[in-house]
Amino acid sequence: MSATATGAPPRSRPPFRLRYASFESRVAAGTLDVLVMLIIASLLVTLGSIVVLISSDFERVDPSNTAINIFWGCVGAIPPAFLLYFFVSLAWKGQTVGAAVMQLMIIRSDGRPLGPLGAIARLIGLLLYVLIIGAGVGLAFLWRENALQSGLAVAVAFLIAAFGFLWSAFDTRRRTLHDLIAGTIVVRIG
Repeated sequence: MSATATGAPPRSRPPFRLRYASFESRVAAGTLDVLVMLIIASLLVTLGSIVVLISSDFERVDPSNTAINIFWGCVGAIPPAFLLYFFVSLAWKGQTVGAAVMQLMIIRSDGRPLGPLGAIARLIGLLLYVLIIGAGVGLAFLWRENALQSGLAVAVAFLIAAFGFLWSAFDTRRRTLHDLIAGTIVVRIG
């Protein structure tokens, strides 16, 4: 017989308490992810370089145009490889390599797993930083005749991007700008 059929109030579970990731653990996880991205970029550049080296008969002749194109194709594959790394990691487990090492997990604000759509939303939030910094670099290029203006454009862009990350140090749920955009939180699992 259920508890509600006897007139007694239903037993409630104690509320599940999320432990939000600290600012420091998020910085450490991000640093580890940057190292993973450097490894990915290094592997792609090395692969392209090996093709050029073999094509040039170990620098005895000029490399073929095909080998040069393969090299630049490998270099061009770096940004999509980064996006794929983040998408697969977040959609599959809700963790990048850095987050797994630091025992962190990215989940939706309502506590559900991230999934593919949540991973895409988080990637869009992360790409906002690239857009902000790219706009600053673009303005610096346009204002290249004036060193002060171009330097300020880059500095302001980096400050805005840094503010998006530093926001987590002051938010009660430790959310960054991309967390707010994607509706995610980062929690400790260990």
